[in-house]
Amino acid sequence: MWLAVGTVAALTAVAWVAIAQAGSGSGSGEPAAQLATHSAHQTTPTLSTPPATERNVVNPGAAACVQEIKAAEAVVAAAGNAAEHWREHVQARTDLLAGKNSEEQTKAIWKRTRLLGPADGVAVNSAVAERTKVNGGCAGLPGKAAAVCKQRLATLDAVGATYRAAARDWATHLQAMAAHAAGEFGAEHAQELWVAAWTGATRNLNAAARATATLADVPTCKPA
Repeated sequence: MWLAVGTVAALTAVAWVAIAQAGSGSGSGEPAAQLATHSAHQTTPTLSTPPATERNVVNPGAAACVQEIKAAEAVVAAAGNAAEHWREHVQARTDLLAGKNSEEQTKAIWKRTRLLGPADGVAVNSAVAERTKVNGGCAGLPGKAAAVCKQRLATLDAVGATYRAAARDWATHLQAMAAHAAGEFGAEHAQELWVAAWTGATRNLNAAARATATLADVPTCKPA
């Protein structure tokens, strides 16, 4: 995809510069520039439009797909961070019961991850909202890249959904801790909720771990 910019200087000494910069969804490409000078006797400056070629025509379908791919990647990143913090929180109790962690070490892990929790929720919700805005961006992608890009998008969305399931478990536990801190219920009920959450966490956390392994096989998408 190339962009052309024409700049008119003065009426008596006219020079214009067309700067083209090549780029792709992967960020590769080398810049190029061309300079043309008009006669000083020319009194009416004109701007010329470069011919529509394969290199200087912007493909709106490619641009929309790039946005959708980036949004899906953002969901994976945000939900993946949240799922990892939940895994650490859960694993701390597992290691405590197994004698691998001291009580002091366990409480330090719980505090650190708990303090990260609110930001996790904001990041996931924001990423999901942005993903929704650009949904369908790759649907009309033409050319040979379409199949690869759609495969990447489908994998990213599947991984993101798996991570989000674990992130929801994390959010639910954070809400329970906040409710207990606010005095909505006592320590006994809080402990019951925590043990239930810890016991049930395995399913979504294990699924998240399996999903992580699939990311290495996701093909690179170059829609431009």
